[in-house]
Amino acid sequence: MKAFVFALACAALCAGCPRFHPGPLPGAPTDATFVDVDGVHVRYRELGQGPAVVLLHGFSASLESWAGVAPVLAQDHRVIALDLKGFGWTTRPEGDYSPAAQAELVWHVLDKLGVKDVAIVGHSWGTSVALSMAVAHPERTRRVALYSAYVY
Repeated sequence: MKAFVFALACAALCAGCPRFHPGPLPGAPTDATFVDVDGVHVRYRELGQGPAVVLLHGFSASLESWAGVAPVLAQDHRVIALDLKGFGWTTRPEGDYSPAAQAELVWHVLDKLGVKDVAIVGHSWGTSVALSMAVAHPERTRRVALYSAYVY
């Protein structure tokens, strides 16, 4: 009897599981753009014109963290918010997820977007990435703003 109840429970569980659906996941955002850099499919959103500002979210977050700030900055700046590698809708390949590796990826995204120099804004864990970016390319960094810094 226990085996029958167990089998019935397993069948009910499997019946309730969604079927594989090729293509974008249901609920995936459609208003962002993706760029392929270093084998990573990076999601970003770009708003406005003017001097470039890149927005780096914190740990366990995404570019949506900047939804209230980005439109205001975009009134007189080119604002680029992105999902860091392994966060949001950016892919999660095997490899290095250190702030220095994330910073290198962000610089490569900015290269693809034709950005020469940038103001960098980081929040929480994104502040470590922001500082790594500034250290790696001080000649391309106009300024750095850190919010609720988590640095090491």
